[in-house]
Amino acid sequence: MEQKKSLGIKELLTLVKKHRNQLLAAGGFVTGLVIVFMVLSVLMGMLFRSGLTTVASALTLLIYGSVSATLWVGLLEILVGLGLTFVLEVLAYFFMAVIQFQLQDVVVGKQTSIRFSNIWQQFRFLNKNQVLRLFLYNGLFLFFWQLPLLILEYLLGSNQIILDAILIIWLLVMIWKNLEYSQALFLYREEQPAFLGQSQRHALTASRRFIAHKRAEIWELFIILAIPAIIWAIVWGIVTYYGFYFWEPVMIYGGPIVGIVGACFYLPVILAALAAFYQHNRTETLIQQIFKGLFVPVEKLTGQFVNKSNK
Repeated sequence: MEQKKSLGIKELLTLVKKHRNQLLAAGGFVTGLVIVFMVLSVLMGMLFRSGLTTVASALTLLIYGSVSATLWVGLLEILVGLGLTFVLEVLAYFFMAVIQFQLQDVVVGKQTSIRFSNIWQQFRFLNKNQVLRLFLYNGLFLFFWQLPLLILEYLLGSNQIILDAILIIWLLVMIWKNLEYSQALFLYREEQPAFLGQSQRHALTASRRFIAHKRAEIWELFIILAIPAIIWAIVWGIVTYYGFYFWEPVMIYGGPIVGIVGACFYLPVILAALAAFYQHNRTETLIQQIFKGLFVPVEKLTGQFVNKSNK
């Protein structure tokens, strides 16, 4: 069998050129989504800060022997703020999953355009229960990988050299684990009917197995995609820095705005590249291999396996 070439710069440039209009449409949607979520985040931050202020005032009064019901009001504001923040993160993940699926369909030729109506329709029919569990497992596993480093930082963080080493290790671990989990949504979508009644962590395990066969290729793709992002961030970071240095409002506000908008339009390029990477490397044999032994048999889930063994 002829070995496939890796997805290099030439192929990515061809991908961007071929689907330029769809990527711009997706970038516009992401930009609008980011604006809405930033406004909502500011409002939730104000609610959370109000709750902290209320609780602090109530505790001060409590110290002096005065009991105030505002303590419970402040705690409620804090809890509501945290709850809404979590809901906002989940919604963001849902929409990113939908955009990723839309771009995957564009890459494979199933659709030729990206419209708000298509995004909204796919969002409506998205199995939110399964995607939510995938989001929670992904966050949980990333947290467990960070936990040892957080403990080391707490114990040894007073030494600057050790702290810098821990931060570098943390960055490398987070990059690698996110690369390992980068194919989870595609693999979940590939075998979605089989996930009925199953744990969503299988999608993450399958993604790790998928990437295990393509380590060099995924690192090459990461480097190719990271270089423009780093250059973009440095350029507009410098613009913002000198904006404060010369106290020029256009540079102070324009630098971050242009930087964020550019990142919003670059995100669909990354998602499309990941979709192209998946389609470029997937084979029926590989899909069967990485899912082998993951799913619990239906008989065992329904208890029929136990009943048969007791006969």
